[in-house]
This record gives sequence, C-alpha cells and structure tokens, in this order.
Amino acid sequence: MLEVHRTYRAKIRNHSQVAEMLDRHGWSTSKLWNVANYHSRQVWEETGEIPDHGDLKDELKGHTKYRGLHSLQRF
Repeated sequence: MLEVHRTYRAKIRNHSQVAEMLDRHGWSTSKLWNVANYHSRQVWEETGEIPDHGDLKDELKGHTKYRGLHSLQRF
C-alpha cells in the first residue's frame, strides 16, 4: 500500500500571542508520544504485534495529557 505524507509550512505572525499555548501543546504532544511508544513496546513484548491505530487511540484518550490538546478534545 502506498502512503502519502504531506508537509505544510506556515508562518506565525502573532507569535507573542500564541507562544505559551504552542509550548503547552508541544509539551503535551511529547508526553503523549512517550506514552504511545511505551504502550507499543509493552504490547509488542506481550503479543509480538504492533498495536493498531484504534488500540493506541483508546490507550491515549484516557491519558491526562490528551486533554491538554484542545483540537483533540472533540474525539
């Protein structure tokens, strides 16, 4: 299966107004990345399989840092 990855570039013109919020989102995202990696390693060691998207989403939705990502609160 062919996967396409796109990269979008943007320029933030009001950086002073959004810097703190972006820092918080970045921090929450890095913590969730660590949780996802840990969970994936645990599942791999127990089952020999890589967890799928649904399993990871279920695991991460219960994490406190998930709520720190405003755009993901609706899921």
